[in-house]
Amino acid sequence: MDSAEHTQLLRRVRLALQQADYPAAVASLEKAVAAASAAGDTSSAGRHLGNLALIYHQRLQQPDVALRHFEQALAIARADGDRLTEDGILGNMGNILRELGRYDEAMSHLNQALFIAQEIGDVRGRGIWLSNLGLVYDDLHRFSEAIEVHKEAVAVARLLRDQRGLAGRLGNLGNSYQTAGQHTEALKCFHEAAALYREMGEKEAAALRLGIIGNIYSELGRSAPSEFEARICFDLALDVYQDTLALARELGDLAAEAELMSGLGNVYGNMGDYTRAVEHFTASYHLFAQLGLHDRLPHLQRNIDLAVAYRDSRPSTSTG
Repeated sequence: MDSAEHTQLLRRVRLALQQADYPAAVASLEKAVAAASAAGDTSSAGRHLGNLALIYHQRLQQPDVALRHFEQALAIARADGDRLTEDGILGNMGNILRELGRYDEAMSHLNQALFIAQEIGDVRGRGIWLSNLGLVYDDLHRFSEAIEVHKEAVAVARLLRDQRGLAGRLGNLGNSYQTAGQHTEALKCFHEAAALYREMGEKEAAALRLGIIGNIYSELGRSAPSEFEARICFDLALDVYQDTLALARELGDLAAEAELMSGLGNVYGNMGDYTRAVEHFTASYHLFAQLGLHDRLPHLQRNIDLAVAYRDSRPSTSTG
């Protein structure tokens, strides 16, 4: 196959991807692999195999097929001594293996990718593989190791001034801290991530992180050692939930609004303000019903009934 035919095949691939015609893209790439192999152009064959793997993984959701293509591409990259391509293939394979729950293999591939990234000076790749390795440790509930790896990934994003990557990695680090019970550190991460997303104009992502912050303050209020400390935490939770609610309404996100109304109801109930607790639980109930999310209704109805009972009889410090 001459260069004109090869160029035409790759053009077909691009057009097929633009039209979301993934079987057509796969067919053209397979022809490109065969042609490159027949011509002895192993480097091109490896690149095409890698692209095939990405389509099978990201577009067709066939991770096992993707892995087979990556394995072939990896063999070619190693034979050619192409360390940069080997680095990328190993990292992508690690991601897929993690998704498949093959954690030992995922760690092995990601650590190999990290070694090569360090060797060849691939700073951006190193940050990505560190972040994904941290997620493997999270999946395995090895949170102290996850925290250390996520911190390294955050440091790389800061070095590269990659604001979007930094926001995402701060979220991962915050999740690890939160699951490990290190709430103060988790709050720092989520606050910075929310601020970054706001700066980038990504309001939905900012609202998600703010909602998590509100949940943490609410949880800290329930477990606070004194009424004074509990009140501080609940006040902070109310402020954050209200801020997040404004964003959710701006975005027209009724599901998020319903969740936030429920969270506000819980905070007011724990503060002993049962009238407001009933108002917010009821608003949440109607929103979930409107959205057809009926599985949420029984729990909300119990909270409404409990808050009404407390309101009409005696004060209390907890609801639902």
